[in-house]
Amino acid sequence: LMEGYLGMAAEAVEQMPEPPTHILLQAGVGGLAGACAALFRKAWGDAPQIIVVEPDAAPALFESIKAGHAVETTGPVSVMGRLDCKAPSLIALKGLSRDANAFALISEAQGMGVLPALAAAGLASTASGAAGIAAAVSDPAALGITADSRVLCILSEEPEA
Repeated sequence: LMEGYLGMAAEAVEQMPEPPTHILLQAGVGGLAGACAALFRKAWGDAPQIIVVEPDAAPALFESIKAGHAVETTGPVSVMGRLDCKAPSLIALKGLSRDANAFALISEAQGMGVLPALAAAGLASTASGAAGIAAAVSDPAALGITADSRVLCILSEEPEA
């Protein structure tokens, strides 16, 4: 799976005329975030701020980074089902400990709250697929996002039927 995410990240790099200032990557076990962060660092160096976004009900990567080693978390089931992972991928954790600048946790309400506006814009998704966008719009100032920022978020899922 991580190899597939590399292809997606490479397409984003090819299509961006200049590097983003902020990259928000949703994470469950960390496969998408880890693969994309590694490729973005290779392409753009240390300039972009890479922020990993997890549901506050499943902060496995956040808590593991804080602890300095992999930890298993507990919590309620998250509506962000594909991100509702209580233990990190060890490969992703190792890469993200090197490549990520910050970790952001979003609530269920924040994850769901962005979906109507995305659907209205023709970008319907799930709370899992839009978690990076949800973090960016929920509290941009806390992430250092300003009107001059160039933000890259990956919308990774279509809505479920």
